[in-house]
Amino acid sequence: MSNSNPKSPIKRIYEEEMAAAPLSVRVRADFDKYVRSLPNRTEWLRKAIARQIEEDLKNAQ
Repeated sequence: MSNSNPKSPIKRIYEEEMAAAPLSVRVRADFDKYVRSLPNRTEWLRKAIARQIEEDLKNAQ
């Protein structure tokens, strides 16, 4: 599936379709400081969320 809006700055980097809207959460100030210090915080957050979801699904079985 190609980008339906070629002028969009968002590149397709995953095989799976991305959600239409981003998630937004508040976290403790010290967590926020750490995450914002990461060189690629978006990717780090995606991986952290994916790991937790996989663990939750595994434990639900």
